[in-house]
Amino acid sequence: METIKYIGDRPHVHVGSRTFIPPDKMQHLESELNYTLISLIDGQKILSSTTLKKIEGRLRPFKNFVRVNRNTIVNLDCIKQQEKNGFRLPDERLLIFSRRIGKTWKEKNE
Repeated sequence: METIKYIGDRPHVHVGSRTFIPPDKMQHLESELNYTLISLIDGQKILSSTTLKKIEGRLRPFKNFVRVNRNTIVNLDCIKQQEKNGFRLPDERLLIFSRRIGKTWKEKNE
């Protein structure tokens, strides 16, 4: 099965079963054991039986997705602000960097 499908002129990423979602609609993704909870920018949540690691590989062509810790991937286009220890989402939720990723992110952006 293909992992990126173009519907019209927009790319859609395969996230599980028969579900394809445009990457620009994804706000962040969270690991839930062998499932992934995908939060969309409109507030909708989708539970996928595909692992976060597998979806991360499918999102690799889209450079605006960053893994902030072992459980979370965030769309950089959807963050409200960057803080010293993570990213603040529009709903005021803070996604905290892991130590290693936080250090790398700070070195890259200083």
